[in-house]
Amino acid sequence: MRIWMALGAPLAAVLLSSCGEPAPNPYPEAARARFEASCPSDSAVCTCTWDAVTRALTYEEYEAALQRFRETGLMEPAITRARTKCIERNRE
Repeated sequence: MRIWMALGAPLAAVLLSSCGEPAPNPYPEAARARFEASCPSDSAVCTCTWDAVTRALTYEEYEAALQRFRETGLMEPAITRARTKCIERNRE
């Protein structure tokens, strides 16, 4: 029984750690600078939104979403969800 507990504890720790948020995807610093031009980093909502977007979308997906927005006016649902969640959490 002890052997199962000894083996089970590290496995449980690994499984629980994988339940958290994913790590942010790598983005070029220029992308963040463009984002902050319209949503400043001193805003809790903007900081939260940037963090959520970089966790939800790769840089390539983000750029494609921006291009679709420029062409159609429709925002990527993942970006809308991130922004809405951040607005609700950080009422300014």
